Amino acid sequence: MKKLAAAAMVLTFFYACGSGPQEAKAPISVSVNPQIGAKAPSVAATTGSGDGAQKPAAAAPAKDGKALIAASDCRACHSDKDKLVGPAYAEVAQKYKEKDIPALAKKIIDGGSGVWGPIPMAPHAALSTEDAEAMVKYILTIK
Repeated sequence: MKKLAAAAMVLTFFYACGSGPQEAKAPISVSVNPQIGAKAPSVAATTGSGDGAQKPAAAAPAKDGKALIAASDCRACHSDKDKLVGPAYAEVAQKYKEKDIPALAKKIIDGGSGVWGPIPMAPHAALSTEDAEAMVKYILTIK
């Protein structure tokens, strides 16, 4: 009976973390994330107003990491302050810094295990690197 219960828990975990049947999802539309506080990328392009004056072109808004997390399955395994299946976001923010953003984004996309224990994180291959990095930037703001 214990083996049956354990198998059911494992299957539930994998389904909740995205390894179950994939649904067709609409593209996520997000706004600027005020929590990140990162500078917008500099834009070299300029626009002319016809009078010879040049004005900087508008930069594309940053992705909203908080909204991306809310629209994904991340909350099935993670919370801000308490460990669930995976570590709390506050623990992640304490362990990693801004220089780790590309590696953490790759980990979200590729999945993996071993850093926070034996339970693997399911891959999220449908996420773009830009979206995963926005999610990590938001996570690193949680204290």
